[in-house]
Formats: sequence, structure tokens, C-alpha cells
Amino acid sequence: MDKLVKRVTVVQGSGQHRSANVVYESDEDDDSGENKIERAIRHILKAQVIGAQEAYQRHLDSVAKGGKSWIFDEPSNLMKAQKKAMKEMRKAAPFKMPKIKVEDDDDEEEGD
Repeated sequence: MDKLVKRVTVVQGSGQHRSANVVYESDEDDDSGENKIERAIRHILKAQVIGAQEAYQRHLDSVAKGGKSWIFDEPSNLMKAQKKAMKEMRKAAPFKMPKIKVEDDDDEEEGD
């Protein structure tokens, strides 16, 4: 049996005369703490990638406006990208991540 399969249950009958029999159950305990930590680290790294992509996209949008306005937009762009990355981290973290409070003035216009 493949390592991905943990249990196989066969359901027989229908209606009131239904029965379920477990025909295979894995002996391995894959829910060790090591796997949970590895999964959490993987999610945190993915959240950091999302934050970097968001910061880069916001930077490109600010530069596209023209002029030197991107210099003034950059601190706000980085804070918003960090906020998005932390939101992604909180979704997957096995422990509670602190919230970051950022005043969003122009997000109401964009519909974020």
C-alpha cells in the first residue's frame, strides 16, 4: 500500500442496513512533532515569498505612476506587504502569531 494511504474503509449496504469495515490501517505514526515543525516552516517560507511578491508588485505599481512618487510610497508599500505576509503566516502557524496594526488610508479605495 502507498505511504499516502492511512486507512481504507469499505462501506457496504444502503439505508438502515449500512456497515463500515476498516480493511487496512497504517501502522506508521506520521503525525510526529518533526513533521509538524517542518510543515510550519514550509508555510512560513511560503508566506515570506508572498510578502516579497506583494512588495515587488506594489513597487512596480508605484513606479508606473511616474515621477518620484514611488519614494514616498515605498514605506507604506513595505508595511502593507509585511501585513499580508503576516496574515499568511497566521493562517498556517501552529502557534499564535501577533497581529500587526497598520493604518490603511488608501486600501479602502482599492477594495483590499
